[in-house]
Amino acid sequence: MIATIEKKLELAASPADVWRALTDPSEVASWFGETASFVPELGGEGYFGWESHGRFAMCIEEFDPPLRLAWRWAREANKPLDQTHSTVVEWTLLPRDNGGTTLLIRESGFATEQSRQENVQGWEHELGELVEFLQSDRSRA
Repeated sequence: MIATIEKKLELAASPADVWRALTDPSEVASWFGETASFVPELGGEGYFGWESHGRFAMCIEEFDPPLRLAWRWAREANKPLDQTHSTVVEWTLLPRDNGGTTLLIRESGFATEQSRQENVQGWEHELGELVEFLQSDRSRA
């Protein structure tokens, strides 16, 4: 079994702001890729898009506002979710005493170590953009 990716972020943003950044397609597109379209509910389907990589189909598998979210997404661009290998990304939001949020991220289901390593690098970039987005005025607009 290929190892998972696990990340932990300590954020000054409230759980409500973090939840919105993870579940509002217009906010997601501000930090995760360039476009996002999905229905923010259990079973909601859609995609995440990068101009240089294509569109990746996704489906929400767990939706427990504002504490837990999980989506399954395709490992191959521009194909339906059921026609490609996929991984599951789990988000757990833990309110902090100071009003901030501890965000736990876990991605599992990799078929190869190479695909896991590609996403390790991708998450470093994307989570950096999430932190920047949550620190900006755009996240509170």
